[in-house]
Amino acid sequence: MHPLKKILEWLPELDFAILAHGFASHGRDYIFIVEDCLGLDQGQHELVFTHCVRFEYETRVSDEVWPISWTDEFVDYKKWQEAGEPDGYVWGTNWSNAYPGIEVVENSSVATNWAKKIGKPMYEFTIETDRFFMRLVFHSIRHRKINEDTSTISQVTIPLK
Repeated sequence: MHPLKKILEWLPELDFAILAHGFASHGRDYIFIVEDCLGLDQGQHELVFTHCVRFEYETRVSDEVWPISWTDEFVDYKKWQEAGEPDGYVWGTNWSNAYPGIEVVENSSVATNWAKKIGKPMYEFTIETDRFFMRLVFHSIRHRKINEDTSTISQVTIPLK
């Protein structure tokens, strides 16, 4: 079974916050800090995708918006406000909304090829937000809950009851 399916038992596939992400300092594992207010285990979580052998990243900010979001006031929310909230993409919110979210890539030929090369099970998934699209090929996932905080994502997501 794809290891991401276990995570998706409590984390919804979309509409959660990605507060931070990047490679661990050793460069092998990729880490996401996420925040959820809709799933079964609400709060902030660390997801560590281990043994990443392939990583792709592409912006989802349109090429029309990039030029008007170029200057440094867009990377600092307070400076953006002080500049009169000019049109453009505000990087300085320091988080992005997972929408359309996570897709588990079943029967991935890329993951299968890597598994054959290194002799370990490998898996693929994609994640898309308002800011980026990523594709990762990895071996396993470690998870830990950090805290109960949902203050960021709950500002823009209203649970349907």
